[in-house]
Amino acid sequence: MSSSSLDDLTLLQLFVSGDATLEANQALRIQPANKERQLLGRKGALLATAYDAALPPRIEVRRRSDYTDLLHQILIDHHFIPIGQGLDSQVLCYAHCPVPEGYRLHYTEARQLWKQWWLRSSRQGKRNLQLDLFVLTQDKWYPVRDIGLSNGTLYVETLRGETAHQGEDMLAWLEKDVAEATEETRVWAAPTASAPVTPAPTPRPAAPPQVEAPVQAPPATVLPPLSAPARVESALASVVCTREGKVYVKTAAGVVVIEGDNLKAYSLAHRTPAAKVRQRL
Repeated sequence: MSSSSLDDLTLLQLFVSGDATLEANQALRIQPANKERQLLGRKGALLATAYDAALPPRIEVRRRSDYTDLLHQILIDHHFIPIGQGLDSQVLCYAHCPVPEGYRLHYTEARQLWKQWWLRSSRQGKRNLQLDLFVLTQDKWYPVRDIGLSNGTLYVETLRGETAHQGEDMLAWLEKDVAEATEETRVWAAPTASAPVTPAPTPRPAAPPQVEAPVQAPPATVLPPLSAPARVESALASVVCTREGKVYVKTAAGVVVIEGDNLKAYSLAHRTPAAKVRQRL
């Protein structure tokens, strides 16, 4: 990697990770010094010193520099925890602490640990051990069993006993990595070989709506006009007839016989007399 292409963040990460012993850009420089590695700023100002041969590995960071806060976050991301100040009060010491795979290291106020414990215990119910959260006790990680709150003091209970902390006390703790938990869920939910997963089909663009041809209605039956009296009489003649003083009417139910005096027939639509039957029985 060319030195000119390194930005400050990349160079700081290389220093903390130990992947570079001699690197520089316009503002920062990494260089070896005896069995140590030094991070230098402009005009050769010492910003940090890495002791790789120490057990555990240790890095000392000078306070109140332009890079102090950024170095602090990078050190936490690489599992370095503050352990106090050095012989020089202007120097803060960090020691490397191995973290179990699948967990994320936090170094925050104790109240942040309590908030996470409360949220998780509310969702998951009361448990003897909170395996999603660990705290550092006597240089070892222990799962949280319970956290009590009394008069502003947090009492963190683990298998090693109970420790008391004020809400603003800085505390190192571990949280189950969300991405790791999601991956485990995906693996455990995988089907067996007898039930292979059918890959989801690739989405296709929606086809334009098809316009259906209009359905033509069948031609309407043209009925003969009923306005003319002659047409009405002709239509009635096919269903009405008289014989021997009786009127015979053809209907859907059969022939109906009508007897009586002064009978008349007419169209209901036009009220025009169509045929009159005036036969006395």
